[in-house]
Amino acid sequence: MIVKLEKIISCSSEHPMYPATNLLQCNSENWKATWRCAKPGEMLAHVIFQLAEPSYVTGVDIGNYQSCVVIVTGSTSSEPDNWMVIVNYKFMTNDEAANNKFKDQVQLFTRRELNPDTLKIKFDRIKVTCMQSANLKVLFGLSYIILRSDSTVDLGLDVFGKFKLKQPHILKTPLEMMKEKILDKAKNKKTDYKEELCKQIKKDSMENFIKSQEEQKPMKRPLLEKLEAGKVDEVFRKNDNDKTLGKSPENVKNTSIGTTVARTPFGDIVPSINTDTNKNDTKNSIHSPSNSKKRSLSKLEDSSNANVSEKKRQKCSKCMESSQDQLCKTCQRLPPPTNIENTTKTNNIVKPKKSFKELLNNVTFSLSGYVNPQRDEIRRKALNMGARYIPDPNTTNKKCTHLICAFKNTPKYQQFKNHTKIVSHTFIEECFDKKTRFPWRRYALDQKDKLQPESEEEIVGSELESAYDSDTDAEY
Repeated sequence: MIVKLEKIISCSSEHPMYPATNLLQCNSENWKATWRCAKPGEMLAHVIFQLAEPSYVTGVDIGNYQSCVVIVTGSTSSEPDNWMVIVNYKFMTNDEAANNKFKDQVQLFTRRELNPDTLKIKFDRIKVTCMQSANLKVLFGLSYIILRSDSTVDLGLDVFGKFKLKQPHILKTPLEMMKEKILDKAKNKKTDYKEELCKQIKKDSMENFIKSQEEQKPMKRPLLEKLEAGKVDEVFRKNDNDKTLGKSPENVKNTSIGTTVARTPFGDIVPSINTDTNKNDTKNSIHSPSNSKKRSLSKLEDSSNANVSEKKRQKCSKCMESSQDQLCKTCQRLPPPTNIENTTKTNNIVKPKKSFKELLNNVTFSLSGYVNPQRDEIRRKALNMGARYIPDPNTTNKKCTHLICAFKNTPKYQQFKNHTKIVSHTFIEECFDKKTRFPWRRYALDQKDKLQPESEEEIVGSELESAYDSDTDAEY
């Protein structure tokens, strides 16, 4: 089914003899003309169509006329400025365009050649962009463009007798059907092990608890057993001198000699106080009056030793050598803390500085994929930071160090890939706004360049001059 183009919303360039409205009549019988740009020398032209109704785009037929690259994008009513690429095709190389070869090619794109992310989106607007930078002496454009969509049938029925009808859907490729089957099998194989693990953990914990309870043997408490049995007299009986209550033969011999052993009601031996030792101590204290003096001297020595140890702690040299997390072996304390200010000062790295007008003094750049006024604004900001603009660069004599590109696969992107640094416009805008030259790899279009380590340092701008002092229209 062919998607109907209702009207043209905007057109960047069109020739009076070949307007963009010719593309709306490509299905009619009187269609003969094409759409071409206004004048030779232009490198970019685009047309935005409004569709008659929101529809899927599953096929595109393009008739080219002198264009090197044709890009078809679409947007929805909810996000009209978010353009998604449907087709990006290169019809001619730079050599073929310069020699006027293959200028009238026709290419038919099916759903296999289209972007798979856009097959399930209903678009309201379609934008067609044509680019020609190799031959600036011709008028380029399109002969025709036809959008196609798969037809779907909706009967409005869900059940027919005992059978349930399938809902209308977009036809799928064999690869998509194979992927769905593989994913369904993988989902069916997946099992939830959480419940099984919880049950097993509970079971193991209960078994371990029961085993630990069985292994613990009951403690023998003979006195409590006797008390529970009612034998109070055997536990709390009096100690008679003639009778030995609960004593061993050794204890009996000691009593016969004249020493009595005292026991507690629970059978523990109470140590006896030797009266002889007390008497000797009293005698020594009477006959040796110098004991008090000796004790005072020992106290003085202890105090002097303590003062010496404090001095050692104050003047310990090993505290400085050891780390702050370990105690010193000599003075047994933590070393004094180091100055945190000195460590923070060493960590601060001084960034190089330049004047704002010389931030990009060694940069030569070119632009690709941008349209005025954004193109002129990017160029003005870069020139005010000291960069040099090259309108028609090449890889031999007019080289550029940076290519500021709007998106991938433009003619300049293909020409300067692996030859120069390709970045987006945010590189110029952030350097201009923050007055700092950042490393280019942060803004690289290619993901491989962005993942590599940075090879440049940040340079801070010291001054800021007016961003629109000089006029650059002549260089464009």
